[in-house]
Amino acid sequence: MHCERFKKQPPLSGCFRSQRMRRVINMGVLHPISSGDDDMTHRLNGSLTFLVGMLLFGVAVPGSLLVSASASAAEPVRFSSKVGETVTYKINIQIGIGKDAGKYPGTLTYQVKSATPELIQLNVTGHLEGTYSRSSSFFRSSNDSPLPTLESVSCRGALLGITPLGSVEVAQRDEMMGLLLGTLGQLAIVPLPPANAIPVNQRAADNGADVAVTWNESDTTTIARVSSPFGMTPLFASHAGLNNKKLSIATEKWKYVAHPAVRNRMKIDHQYELSAPESDPPLKMQGEGIAFFNLDDGFYEQLQINRVIFQVDDGVEIKVPVSISLVRETQQERNAKIAAAKEAELKRTRPFTDAERKEWIKALGPESSFTIAHRAMMELNSRNQRQDPELAQALLQRAEMSKDNRKSSFYSAAARYDESLKQMAEDRRDYSRGIGTVKRTGGPVTTASRLVVGQILAKSRERFSGYEAVEVKEIHARNEVSVQSVGGHGRVERVNVSMLRYPPDTVQQPVDTRPAPRTRRVAPKPKVAIDEPDEMDDEDPQAEMDVIRTWTDKTGKFKIEASFLAVKDGKLRLKSADNKTIEVPVTALSKKDADLAERFQKESEAAANPFQVVTE
Repeated sequence: MHCERFKKQPPLSGCFRSQRMRRVINMGVLHPISSGDDDMTHRLNGSLTFLVGMLLFGVAVPGSLLVSASASAAEPVRFSSKVGETVTYKINIQIGIGKDAGKYPGTLTYQVKSATPELIQLNVTGHLEGTYSRSSSFFRSSNDSPLPTLESVSCRGALLGITPLGSVEVAQRDEMMGLLLGTLGQLAIVPLPPANAIPVNQRAADNGADVAVTWNESDTTTIARVSSPFGMTPLFASHAGLNNKKLSIATEKWKYVAHPAVRNRMKIDHQYELSAPESDPPLKMQGEGIAFFNLDDGFYEQLQINRVIFQVDDGVEIKVPVSISLVRETQQERNAKIAAAKEAELKRTRPFTDAERKEWIKALGPESSFTIAHRAMMELNSRNQRQDPELAQALLQRAEMSKDNRKSSFYSAAARYDESLKQMAEDRRDYSRGIGTVKRTGGPVTTASRLVVGQILAKSRERFSGYEAVEVKEIHARNEVSVQSVGGHGRVERVNVSMLRYPPDTVQQPVDTRPAPRTRRVAPKPKVAIDEPDEMDDEDPQAEMDVIRTWTDKTGKFKIEASFLAVKDGKLRLKSADNKTIEVPVTALSKKDADLAERFQKESEAAANPFQVVTE
């Protein structure tokens, strides 16, 4: 979900503005000053005059002054502008405390794309592992825990434009998190001391001491309680908030304190407060944080952000603590990740061994459980694409055995190992998911009389272009049928056949879609009166076999009108009303019809003429 804010809104640290850091020399000590400070400017001029005079007249300059002069030439504290510089953070978000706390790990990577003195462009890639829950209340997110949850969030190819001091000027394709935590891509962007930062101890600063500086930020923004299948989630304002009209005004305040650098690391503290008294129910959030900025490479090394969300629910104020930790990956961890990636690449490209192939084919067989088969399929998907028809057939057969919502993965894997199966696998995958648009369809459906319950078709989508896979649930008069998305997704709809199309021939139907033959009334055979003894007056068995009757399979779904011909090699041979010969395994018949077929066969064998003509 791409969220656009009405006002530029940082994730956790503040609404940053473009500022510059300026430092001056006063007897060898660096001091931050505000613009227009005449007294400090006078002291600066005096110090420089004193220093230059000592150098001209050959007077020995104290070492502290030389160090200060070199320090004054150093660049102010700012984010890295080295193109190609990359840093990766490990994210850990915890909601609540104790055994019910929800923990959400993730990663976040920044890479400097380009840099000018005014703007630094960063490519951002990140992912947060969330959990899904269905709830009717924001603070009643699941049956197991009263705590709210976060959904999974990913940003790939996001672009941030920041000033050297950390003011976010551009944000594209960044993904927003819930619980008013801002966007994922800006978690590690915390502002650096601006030029107008005020010394915490003004007297010590006037005396030349290097002291901490502080500055405040405030902003008024709009938040939205966005309705979703997972409950009400408060976010900074977006188009989603506009649509359901759950907007409210919130005021945010930050107070930052930047401490003097120690061993090229600057510590920056902050306090945070958000207030939205007009939201329903009212929202409030407070917290604090600490971050350590590395002056050598221009990125933060570690950030710890703590928040407490307050909301009144059923007349009771509920507090939910949120803890966010970001720690930069070490060089050892990066080397281990690179080595693991190289090893995985070698594993993907090397040829299969005979032992591996046998193990996979066995795992994909009908005797294996779905878990074992799924693990084998995932392993095959992790290998490079290659031609192996035997593995492709094993994956295809497993797909036919799987349930509707599990077929698509096996179809996709089969197509990777046999190019000849690619089109068929894609078609069957599309018509087994019931979600999204199918790529291909067959001819149009012209009449409902030729459809059967359980048949798979393609239905025109109402609000989007293309077709979706549906299953026939009921057939009505006037060329109308009831359909539902494959796999039982969505509601049952009653539509006209003009909205339906047949699937491609490559799609396998779960039911027999051949229309049942029409039953034709057959004139009874004329009976010839023969004088027979009373004991021979029984019904002729052959006449009973010739009668057209209804034969049913064991499931009761399939029926056919036909007469008995014979049973041979375990198969029943029938003759339909339109003179077509049909074979069906006896084991596939209902018990009643199977017994009848067995009786007819015994009677036909017993009734055979024992007198055989030898010569004429």
